[in-house]
This record gives sequence, C-alpha cells and structure tokens, in this order.
Amino acid sequence: RDVAPSRGLGDVYKRQAIMKTIYKIAFGMLCICGLLLGACTDFEELNTDPSKSSSTDPNQQLSMIQLQTWGHWQMCQPYPFYLAAFAQYMQGDWNTTNYGGQYRKNDAEMGNTWNLMYPALIKNIVDILDKTKDNEREVNIHSVARIYKVYLFSILTDMYGDCPYFEAGKGFITGNVKPAYDKQELIYKDFLKELGEAADALTASGDKVTGDIIFQGNIDKWKRFANSLHLRYAMRIVNADPELAKAEAIKAVGQEAGLMQSAADDALIAYTDIQDWASNEFRRNGLAQLWRGREAYPTAYLCSTFWKQLDATSDPRQFVFGRCYDESSANNPFGRVDLTEEMQNTEAAKFQPCNPGYFWYSNGTWPEGYWSKLTNKWQDKATRPQLNNIFLKGDMPGVVMTYAEAELLLAEAKARWAGDITTGADASTHYKNGVRAAIHFLEKFGAKTFDDQVIDTYLQANSLPASGLDAQLTAINTQLWILHFNNIPEGYANWRRTDIPVLLPSPHYGAVTIDSQTTPLRLCYPLFESSYNPEGYQSAIQAMGGKDDWNSPVWWDK
Repeated sequence: RDVAPSRGLGDVYKRQAIMKTIYKIAFGMLCICGLLLGACTDFEELNTDPSKSSSTDPNQQLSMIQLQTWGHWQMCQPYPFYLAAFAQYMQGDWNTTNYGGQYRKNDAEMGNTWNLMYPALIKNIVDILDKTKDNEREVNIHSVARIYKVYLFSILTDMYGDCPYFEAGKGFITGNVKPAYDKQELIYKDFLKELGEAADALTASGDKVTGDIIFQGNIDKWKRFANSLHLRYAMRIVNADPELAKAEAIKAVGQEAGLMQSAADDALIAYTDIQDWASNEFRRNGLAQLWRGREAYPTAYLCSTFWKQLDATSDPRQFVFGRCYDESSANNPFGRVDLTEEMQNTEAAKFQPCNPGYFWYSNGTWPEGYWSKLTNKWQDKATRPQLNNIFLKGDMPGVVMTYAEAELLLAEAKARWAGDITTGADASTHYKNGVRAAIHFLEKFGAKTFDDQVIDTYLQANSLPASGLDAQLTAINTQLWILHFNNIPEGYANWRRTDIPVLLPSPHYGAVTIDSQTTPLRLCYPLFESSYNPEGYQSAIQAMGGKDDWNSPVWWDK
C-alpha cells in the first residue's frame, strides 16, 4: 500500500529488502529474549496461567455443588413449571399452568434438570470421589461426597426413571461419553449400600470437611443425615420391594448414630438475599428467584387443592404459605400492601385460589373482588392467594432433608412394622413430633414463631388414627405432602409413591390439557439423548414399551 503507482519495480525490490532486514533483526532480538527467559524458567511454566490450579480442592468443589443444588435457577426450572403443578402446590402463573397444569410437553423445559445437573453437579461429585478414593487422609470428604451423590441422583432418577448412574460423570476420567442407562431398581439398591458404607466410614478422627455449607463439617450430623436418607429411600421402595424396604428401614433406624434428632439437624443450604438472573450466580436461592419472576409483579399463585386442604383443617400454616397482595408497587414485591387480614375480616371478600389447569385469570370467571378500605379501591386479582413474600427472598434456605420428614417417615415405618422398628416411641408420637417440627420449620423461612398451644389444637383435631393402616398412611403422607411444599421434587416423588393425597387431574376441573388426560408420572428425557447416547436412550425407551412415555410410572411407583 505504501508503494506509489508511478514507482518502478526497482524501488519495490529495495523496499522489500529493507523490510526483510528489519524482520531478521526483530527475530534475533526475540530469540535472545527467549534464551534469557529460558535461563530462569521453561516454556511450560510460561504457558501456565498462575491464577488457575491444575488440581481443584475437593472441598471447594463440594461448596459449589451444594450451592448449585438450589442456586442454579435454570436447573431448578422444572420444579415450579412442572412438578409444583403435578403435585398441585401451585397454579395460575403462566409457566406453571401452561406446562404443568395443562400437561404440555416442552423438551427445553423438561430437560433442564438433566441437562444441567449431569455436566455440573454430577461431573464434579464424581471427580471428588475419583481423586479421593485412595487417600486415607481424605476419608471424610470422600464419604460426604458419596452421601451427597446419592441425594443428587435420587432427584434425577425420581424425575426421569432409568438413567446413567454407574458410568455417569466419568467422561474425562475414563473417556466414556456414552454411559449406559441403569435400571432404577439397581440404582436404588446401590443408594442403600452407599449410604450405609459412607456413614460407617465417617470418622471424627479424619479430615475436616471445610467446604461443607450444610453442616459445616460436623461428622455426627452427616452420619444422622445419611441414616435419615437411608430411611427415606427404604420407604420409597416399599411398594416395589416390601421385604427389602423393611430390612433397610430397620437397618437405617438401628445405626448407632441414629436419625436426625431435632431441627438443628435439618439439612439446609444457606443462601444470600440477592436477586440476579446470571446463570452462574449460585449464592441466592434459584427457586425463590423463579417464584419472584422477571415481571413487575410476582404471579406465584397457590393451587386450590393445597389451599383448601389447609383451610379445611384450620392449619396454622395456611396464611404463612399464602397471602393476598395489592399490586401498587411495581418491581417491588416487598413493597406491596398485604390485604390478607382485611380479607379475613371482610364478609364480602373471598379467597379464590386457582384450580388445576387454569391461569389466574381463567378460573371459569374473573376473580370476584371486594372494596378495600385499606387501599381505597376495588380489588379483584388480589383475591387469588399468592406465595408469601418470605418465599421470594434470595436467602430462602434450600431444603435437602428435615428432622420433620425423618419423624413422619418413622411414623409410617412404625405403622407398617410396629415393634420391628426399635425407636422407643409409637407411631402417634413420631407423627406428633413430625407435624410439630414441620410447622415450626417455616420459622426458618422468616415466619413468626408459632404458638405451641395453636399447634396442640391442630394436632388434637388432626391426630393420627388409632387404628387402620390406610387411615394412618393417609394422615402421615398428607402431612409429608404439606411439609414438602418447600422441597418440590420430594413432594412430587412421595405423592407418586403413596397416591396421598388424592389429586384429581386437571380435566376433572374442566381444564383443557394438551399431551395427557391424567397427571404425568415422570418427565421425558431430553431429545438430544437420542442422538448423543442412542444405545442408552433406546434401552430406557424400550423398557417403557417403545416410546418416551411420561405416563409410564418409574420402578418404585406401584
């Protein structure tokens, strides 16, 4: 470009010769610099980023895995969109009703938990296990990872059915990027083995688990948590393999460390009260983020089934779960006027929760309203009970398992097997302990302290029947359904296990549904699995009769 068009070839050649000389000098200087640097270091060191480690601390990995469990809002997205509607906790929000209320399949939404848990949480937990397996000085972090791996895989297999398990997460370690799909029966049997062995291996004289957000490295609590999970999964298979379920329940209860002893043993993940839609922001509860939403006003409405159960039994939790809000503070859900007490004391006001399969604005008629003296205007939409603001805050704890659940599961085990479950208390006592703990549990979300006399009154009116297994199971598992409102995957799983409470499908209420006339019993596999892992995918599909059928029950759902 620097050569003028009028100049001859001689001038061009001269210019090229000069440039070559300059390049030679520059190259020589670079070589000298390289030799000087080589006297101090090698090229591998020069090409290593000093800000990154070639070996990740397993404790740091554990912290990230725990935070992502409820902090990864995209991974949690099927919970409010599908599972909360199937279990009839929530209804009315566009996403919840469109997907879960009207039974509409959407590959992107259904597959989020699978698509994001495998390459993030599962890959890292498997990596922890691989690099600590031969180091006796890391026995505790290894055992904690075994326990938490079981918990993570229970979410996957309970939602989808057969899935990669024994070979999963080892693509980098073994080169196997097409892991086999394992039968859920085999997965569950391995769960029970792993929890027993890992709990036994934990030792107070071992390494300190410094990356543990749940129990801060408390080994005794991890033992009790492992044993409580052991009971959960033993009871999960009670209809599929009753003898094994009983044997494993007895084993879990008989462990020296015992089960969770009080609310201090609750397995919760602590988060920070921030709101951020970044996909890699895990310090806040992603489910709370989803329920709060992106719009000016939250639209997380309670389902009529859940609301009416609480109302019919005068449950002291009713107005902790649901509140009615005026929408006068755009983009500030915590600045809304709370109309709940006014509605309770106004004869003309009616609480109108959404029926299954309906949006908040299509429950057959526009919601009836009333004149609010509090806001000096007519309120109609506000008569639909919404989630209490306490469940919209980023610091809402992520629920893994609670003492209340352990007590209610013990109540069921006692009801089924009586003296074979050696706890020193009867089914009624465990039931009362569980219900009382479940009500007080909401205080950890910011609810005001419950009056124990109020709880006593509720328990007197909703006691465990003295006899009749079916009646006892109904009482116990209705309480588990209410408890698991804050742990949606577990609520959906336990409902399928027991069919308690009876949840009538959306068409029963007159709603139009798209891809099913009955409540789906699992989520479909991501479509890309048919291309990227066709052998494993086809094995799972054939087990369901040749198609990915979301009305096909998982193995333990008998």
